[in-house]
Amino acid sequence: METSELDGWIANLAPIYLQPEVIDGFVQRIDDAIAEANPEVAADRELRRDVDASTAAQLRVIVAAIAGGSQEVTPPAESVALALTVARRGMDLRVLLKIYGAGRLAMLGFVDESIEALPIGPELKRALLVRVWGSAMRWLEVTTELLVATYAKERESLARGAFARRSETVHAIVAGEALHSDEASRILDYPMRRHHTAFVLWTDDTDPAADVLARLDSYARTFVDESNGERVLTLPSGARELWSWVAHFDGQEWASHVDARHSDLRVAVGASGYGMEGFARSHREALAAQRVAVRSGGSPGITVYEDVQVPCLLTEDLGELRELVARELKGLAGADGVTTRIRDTVRVYYENNCTAAATAAALGLHKNTVRYRLDQAEKLLGRSVDQRRLPTELALIALESYGATIAPAP
Repeated sequence: METSELDGWIANLAPIYLQPEVIDGFVQRIDDAIAEANPEVAADRELRRDVDASTAAQLRVIVAAIAGGSQEVTPPAESVALALTVARRGMDLRVLLKIYGAGRLAMLGFVDESIEALPIGPELKRALLVRVWGSAMRWLEVTTELLVATYAKERESLARGAFARRSETVHAIVAGEALHSDEASRILDYPMRRHHTAFVLWTDDTDPAADVLARLDSYARTFVDESNGERVLTLPSGARELWSWVAHFDGQEWASHVDARHSDLRVAVGASGYGMEGFARSHREALAAQRVAVRSGGSPGITVYEDVQVPCLLTEDLGELRELVARELKGLAGADGVTTRIRDTVRVYYENNCTAAATAAALGLHKNTVRYRLDQAEKLLGRSVDQRRLPTELALIALESYGATIAPAP
């Protein structure tokens, strides 16, 4: 076979595999394989996002290298960020190696299926497989070696530096280990005998050139500058996520001190608590609020635990919540504007102890309008709104918090 013919096919195929929809499909396939082989990845939202970014970047550079005939291997910035995240989380090197092991197997299947589907003869298919598979495997092998070195260097740096002690101390407090508050304060340079409010700050910005952690850290420190907070403690938890605590002298709630001027940043806030126990509890609540924010698919902004406390406590299983909404709300779960207004009226009716007059006052409506909407709700529910109040109200709260994520199919 002529080398020029093989080169021509590769040049023609490269733009196809760089299309966004092809990359998205490839990323999903790799992710599924990695998650199946690595429960640590499947359960960790921040790590999974770094895997996504690394996988997409790897496909782009591998295709470009094969098409251009380049032998130089330079891991993309997204893959370096993934190795750093694994190191900073204190995860074993085997996690990183298992990620790339699962990725190689998934890529083998992807390459085989893609080339098998081409309308070309068997000889050319074999030649393409040898070229593409060989180049891709060489790239991944060298990349893995370089990223293992990156991981080792970061782990060594963390182990030597003050960051390691701070990180270990924070994780020990959050885990409920018995530490003396004065010793923890000294290590963290942060007063533990105070009220604390925990924040989780993150962004979906995947620009590898952006200094995301510096922006998040700067944003976290504005919480103290704009209020009567005493100190702030920050700890990177991934390439694009930061944990933060503010120490203050009273038990005030701090959600009102967080502004939304940084439109691409997202914040989850726990309730204030005193001492190391409050430090840990507020952090757990901030993480719970973050899970709701991420699963709801909403836009960037602020999610306060006390606003989403009920859905946080309901269940971690979105499938079960979807069944609850479908079973209890029936037609009242519709997404159209009229049904949404009726549903909101029922929710406010429950909040006002099932009193139509108070509901009308809260919504600024005439009492007859409220009664009409309640009648319409009962038709959609197939029962009185006063029956099965608790499960119905829980379903309303869940749907309001998670939105389309748990809405029944039309």
